[in-house]
Amino acid sequence: MKEQKEGEVDDVLIKKYLSTGNSGYFEPLVERYERYGYVYAYSLLKNEFDAQDVVAESFLKAFTKIRQYRLDSSFKNWFLKIVHNSSFDLLRKNKAIVYLDDQENGESLSADQALSYDNIDSLDFGEMQKSLDQLPHELKGAVILRYYYDWDYKTICEFLNIPMGTLSSRLNRACKRLRNLYEGEM
Repeated sequence: MKEQKEGEVDDVLIKKYLSTGNSGYFEPLVERYERYGYVYAYSLLKNEFDAQDVVAESFLKAFTKIRQYRLDSSFKNWFLKIVHNSSFDLLRKNKAIVYLDDQENGESLSADQALSYDNIDSLDFGEMQKSLDQLPHELKGAVILRYYYDWDYKTICEFLNIPMGTLSSRLNRACKRLRNLYEGEM
């Protein structure tokens, strides 16, 4: 219920901005979602300054393209999508994206090594950060959205513009890798 009220407040501010052109109506949105965007950008970029730049750039894009926002949808999700795209644009620009295949290291991960969805919820996200850093970006993003932000599968699929099967596969691969990394540290 809190998010619905938050979304309604966001839409009121956006409507007021669109009707008056007063940028002061946009400032509460920046204050409300700046930290949210920074955490996500930093989790992908692993650089404080790049994350700050991406968030600032994303707010500028949101501000200039606010007419493309669909009222009665989630501004938070729309803004996070801009942060997501800007982060990956920066990664591509820096050629920092590395895609790994499960078999690249010559290791076969069996199903019993997989970190189950039930178990991953019980782990502290902070403890897993070191292991998450070792995941490819597309797997890390899916894990963060599902288990840190607690988004449902449908929302994640719409956000990442991927089919349900792809999301399921990414989460399964991520869980296997995290289990392997987690057991290796113990």
